[in-house]
Order: sequence, then C-alpha cells, then structure tokens
Amino acid sequence: MLMKIPSSDWSDQFEHYVIEEESDNDLDDLEPDFSEYLWMENEEEFDKTELQRLEDEELMKECIDAMLDDELEEEINEWEKLKNEELSAALSSLAVSECNVSNSLLNPLAAEFIPQSHLIIDLGSS
Repeated sequence: MLMKIPSSDWSDQFEHYVIEEESDNDLDDLEPDFSEYLWMENEEEFDKTELQRLEDEELMKECIDAMLDDELEEEINEWEKLKNEELSAALSSLAVSECNVSNSLLNPLAAEFIPQSHLIIDLGSS
C-alpha cells in the first residue's frame, strides 16, 4: 500500500511516496523455521534411533547376501547334478566290445607299426 507524504521542505511541491511497512502478522512468516533442528533437542535418542536404523539396514543387507549366496549354491549344485546325470547317461550308452583274439585277423606278435617319411630327392637332369 502506498502512502503519500509531503516532503520535509514545505516550500517545494514535490511529493514523496513511502511504502507502508507490512503488518505484524506477516512478520510471523519471516521467522526462521527450526523444525529441521528439532532432532537436536533429543540428540541422544536421535543417535540411538539412527544407530538402530543403520544396524537394521546392515542386518538386512547381510540377510539378502546370504539368501543370494544360498540360491547361487543351490543352482550350482543342481547344475552339477544335471551334468553328472548327463555324463553318466553318456557313459552308460557307450558299448565296450570285447575283442575276441582267437577270431582276429591281426598278428599279436607283429612289431609295432611306426610310419616313416621318405624324402625323395630329385637329382634330375642338369
């Protein structure tokens, strides 16, 4: 709200305008808000509550990690069991035939065959 007041020198005809101060009710809004500092009133209780919250979070994290480790171990055990079953099935399907030496056409007294490479040198025509 603007209020018109005359200048201090009545001889001149200039007018000055002054803004009227806000009411006292509006000053209540300008007081600082200390609500965020109320925890300091009961600092020991606040510290105890915060420590408990942090301990609870840590315990929950440990429980989740243990649960994930258990699940991973269970999955690994299940995978190993399936692989062992597959391997057993594959091994049991293999047929091992006994060699009947009496009917064999191979000479059991023969020397061991060792392949040899022969170099052929062409002394060709000069």
